Amino acid sequence: WDQWKAGAKENARRLEFDGVHGEECEMKEKAKQFHQRCRNGCWLIVIVQLTGLFLRWASLPDRIPAHFDAAGKVDRWGSKAELLVLPWISILMMAGLEWVSRHPKLWNIPVAVTEHNREALEAVTLRILSLAELLVVLWFALLEYFSMTGRSLPAGLILGFVLSVAVGICAAIFWCVHTAKKYR
Repeated sequence: WDQWKAGAKENARRLEFDGVHGEECEMKEKAKQFHQRCRNGCWLIVIVQLTGLFLRWASLPDRIPAHFDAAGKVDRWGSKAELLVLPWISILMMAGLEWVSRHPKLWNIPVAVTEHNREALEAVTLRILSLAELLVVLWFALLEYFSMTGRSLPAGLILGFVLSVAVGICAAIFWCVHTAKKYR
């Protein structure tokens, strides 16, 4: 019985990597690697952000720009202690997204998920989540940098961020729909 069970498991494993399932498994493995690279990038950004903050702490003024309006102008000033908020939000967001990335059944995928496209859609969605996480952490680090330097945000930076988010959302939806059609 044990020998038959071991043989059945081996056959199932081989089938999993053959044909379309093999392509889907490869997609999922590459998505996991991409997720790990994005995660490492996020941690690198947060570590650099906190290191820069701690190295400059003594030289920072007590009042720093704490909020920017849509035009990039400072519209609220606050204590330099507020500079600790964005790195901690980044860390909490990364922890939350790591948990979510491990529970794909909770994801709101904008197409019908079937047994045939589930693996591929999970791979695509994991890549989208990972990229979004990296971009948000990078944006927070840029906001922190401009707050530490006391400068207004360049209008082009704000416009670029808003456009990249809009294009990213459209591209993510298109990518999911395309993947769902490919793996019907």
